[in-house]
Amino acid sequence: MKGISDPAIPVVASRDRRCRGWTLDNWLRRWWAPATAEADLLAIRSGQHVVDLGTGVGYLVPVLLERVGPEGTVDLVDPDRRNLSLAEARWGTDARIRVMCTSAAHVPEVPNGSVDRVLLSLVLCCMVDKEGAMDEAWRMLRPGGLALITYPERRRRLSALKRTLRVSPELWSRLIVRHPWHVVKSERHRWIRRHVLEKPTS
Repeated sequence: MKGISDPAIPVVASRDRRCRGWTLDNWLRRWWAPATAEADLLAIRSGQHVVDLGTGVGYLVPVLLERVGPEGTVDLVDPDRRNLSLAEARWGTDARIRVMCTSAAHVPEVPNGSVDRVLLSLVLCCMVDKEGAMDEAWRMLRPGGLALITYPERRRRLSALKRTLRVSPELWSRLIVRHPWHVVKSERHRWIRRHVLEKPTS
């Protein structure tokens, strides 16, 4: 495993909402958003290159490694060094993993069009620069590559911070038209919105 890199993180990343490690991998998330279900939606295959934008403590890592097989690679991206360190402690002996301490909206170490699958699992609701994260997912995906974006269903009673960070249907409509995505699937499941998007081949 390559060590944690620490490129200059855009100022906007410092305003993203930080989550405590225990909130990122617990029984409630396993019930709401099972890792196997998310991997199934992306149809991850052996040998593929997968990027987990906003990986946190590495909740999805075991399933991702199982799906990409011995020849695949998994990039873990998160701006919170504390949570990334927990992920590194758990999976640091696996050479298929690369860890990057940076915002999901700014991942210069991943080349354009080099990735088969991208996950933004329960991440947009924590980000100020949601447009930047969607732009990065588009940039790094190969033509024909898939992205999975999930976020909590909107609730009426929200604090000012949560209202700022939440993903409303109106905001999602603005995010999805930034690039000519092909919508493969869009669903609500257990209070979670899930969208599978494909970068067209032409």
